Amino acid sequence: MHKTVPVKNVLIPIDFTDSARQAFYVGVTMAAKLGADVHVMHVSEPVRAFDFGRKRYVETVETVTRVEEGVKRRLNELWEEGGVEAVDRRKVHLVVKGGKAATEILSYIKEKTVDLVVIGSSGDGSFGSDLGTTSEKVAREAPCSVFVVRSSAK
Repeated sequence: MHKTVPVKNVLIPIDFTDSARQAFYVGVTMAAKLGADVHVMHVSEPVRAFDFGRKRYVETVETVTRVEEGVKRRLNELWEEGGVEAVDRRKVHLVVKGGKAATEILSYIKEKTVDLVVIGSSGDGSFGSDLGTTSEKVAREAPCSVFVVRSSAK
């Protein structure tokens, strides 16, 4: 008898590449079928602005808000393009983080007890890997299952 593994939280890291778009559609569809919550995460390098009064760079709420609005707008475009409007949006959570993508993704997996990661593969990994650098690191180090989606454009 096979024991099923419950999937309650699915993480979909996105960077708006073709493979990330496809991972978004696959991940949202899988999560809907499993009744799981979806965490859509965009990670960018830290957003800073120069504060001339303090003569140093500082994180700005306005800049982070602008990034979040851009990600939400792009997510809405992905919903429309992908025809996934039947998915319960109350179960979809948007996360915008600043930092190194793989590090932030792995930290979030542990923080939110993610059961499944659906991630796109850019296929431009270093050292002879067919995976992208971020997707390879996540696949190797995540404490949960990782489903890697390749772009059909290849």
